[in-house]
Amino acid sequence: MNPENYILRQIQSDDDTTKFSLGDAAYTPLKIFLQKTAFDFHQHDIAKTYVLVNQMSPPSKVWGYITLMNSEIVLYEGQRPQESAATSRYEAFPAVKIARLAVDKTLRGNGFGAMLLVWCINHVKFAIVPHVGCRFLVVDAKRDSVAFYQKSGFILLDTASNHTDEHPLMFFDLHNQVQNKI
Repeated sequence: MNPENYILRQIQSDDDTTKFSLGDAAYTPLKIFLQKTAFDFHQHDIAKTYVLVNQMSPPSKVWGYITLMNSEIVLYEGQRPQESAATSRYEAFPAVKIARLAVDKTLRGNGFGAMLLVWCINHVKFAIVPHVGCRFLVVDAKRDSVAFYQKSGFILLDTASNHTDEHPLMFFDLHNQVQNKI
């Protein structure tokens, strides 16, 4: 399981998603999305999916994936950007949403999830932000994934309902990120 053998690329119609296994039934929607919807959304520009494949073992079995789409985030006092007086006029700010992120159960615990997240942060920061206004990266995290995202600098939206929600909204400020953080 050499990480150097794995590459991340856009999903293709002939990718093998049938053996993708997440183990826990709670993650079944992530598997179903990959198998039934990801490629369709990708080719119709609804969301873009990038798959982790082992380039040393064809056919292209998918070992992990991340799906991105456009979004926005509504921030309240104390969490809004403060660099400019103009930002105080807005409640909603442009964002890219991590719609899905999953790694096959056989690769978990080896840093592949963190690698996908670092790739995502860098992709948005360097390939999207220079061309389109986009301040934040957001995710509706599964409750048991909150700590995973917090380790990479994501912040829980500070509302009472969000603290108890099954999929709390978290955000990452692309403008103020510390380069050594990711």
